[in-house]
Amino acid sequence: MAHIFQRIVDIRHFRKVSQRKSNKEPAADTLVCVHDKFTYAGRSTYLQINLKTIWHNIQSLQTKCASHTKVIAVIKANAYGHGSVGVAKYLNKCGVFNFAVATTYEGKELRKHGVVGFIQVFGNCVAEEIDTILEYNLTPTVTNLKFIEQLAAKLTERKTKTSLLRKCINDNVCKFKPSVVIKIDTGMSRNGCQCEELSSFMNACQTHKIPVHSIMTHFAQSWDDLEFTQQQLNRFLEVTQPYRLNGVKVHAANSGAIMKGFAIDLDYVRPGGAIYGLAPDSTSDAYSEMEALGLRPVLSWIAKPCLIKSIQTEKKSGLLKPERIAIFSFGFADGYSRLLSGKGVLTDMKGKIYKIVDRVAMDTVAVRVDDSVTVDTPFYVLKDDYSSPNSASNIGDMTDNIADAVVTSLSLRLPRVYVTH
Repeated sequence: MAHIFQRIVDIRHFRKVSQRKSNKEPAADTLVCVHDKFTYAGRSTYLQINLKTIWHNIQSLQTKCASHTKVIAVIKANAYGHGSVGVAKYLNKCGVFNFAVATTYEGKELRKHGVVGFIQVFGNCVAEEIDTILEYNLTPTVTNLKFIEQLAAKLTERKTKTSLLRKCINDNVCKFKPSVVIKIDTGMSRNGCQCEELSSFMNACQTHKIPVHSIMTHFAQSWDDLEFTQQQLNRFLEVTQPYRLNGVKVHAANSGAIMKGFAIDLDYVRPGGAIYGLAPDSTSDAYSEMEALGLRPVLSWIAKPCLIKSIQTEKKSGLLKPERIAIFSFGFADGYSRLLSGKGVLTDMKGKIYKIVDRVAMDTVAVRVDDSVTVDTPFYVLKDDYSSPNSASNIGDMTDNIADAVVTSLSLRLPRVYVTH
């Protein structure tokens, strides 16, 4: 299980902090110096996740939305590599109780670690996931009629087999009545029923007495194709209007849509990458828009050398040139792309750049360093900003990727150290 292999390190109070803020933000942890964090991580490399910045980013996004619009925090893919349990439990303390994940397994892990509130499972939920959905109080996303029938059949089976019910009241009536989210495909052409099929889905839920939590759609290119996004939104609002008049909730906006102002007055918005300060692309315009909203990257990856070697390399003249090579105890098994071989960089705490030499191995990288570097010198493997050469966006550029893919590739074996400063 993921929670066995993922080492989550939480820096606790080193002194009492009594002051609490009025916006539900938990009291800030007292920070320790960077070397003490290595001790807490139990390794010469770790990820530092600033939980306070996540909460700040959510609040910044909310300023773009209507006052009645609630946030469904998307914490799929281990909260985009940031650690879903640590992020969700902190957000619970901040008053956030709506979440979305990609799989029932992700939702199960959250429940097992005490996360409370609404948890939606994205994607096309299938029959094999129903038992987990019911046991852990998850809300499936429905995209085909057969699943509604299978869910109804499972509910009937559970009611007749009362010994399998976990929580019952009165005459063996189950406390938990699962609801569903119906997804409409308005143009992305992946998951979701077609617009003309929505009435059939609503009727099926009514027939089987399955509550509809909400109706949703997903924008295909909300960041860079505003005309098509508006077309999708128009289709969605038109087909859902009769149900909205009857009180059914709806949502459509992802991170890009919130930033561009689409569907920000509906019942919910679903920010993902923007919660973690991940830019939608690596252009200066994207960075400017992120910063204008007050959004900031949340995660930094820090490491120190485990060994420094002095070696002799041969120059073209035939003479030997002494070099200092620092060996770091991370590699592509930790999520540091092999495509960064010979071109990736680390930066020290003052921003000085050091280049990776040779190939990125499974568990190690080699970096050319100067005489100022010791085995106690900390480096940024990934910097929590937009401008550094080793920011998530710039690493994405070097590997023909995007920032989201860079951070979601970070391995579970990397310790996560949570701070609030």
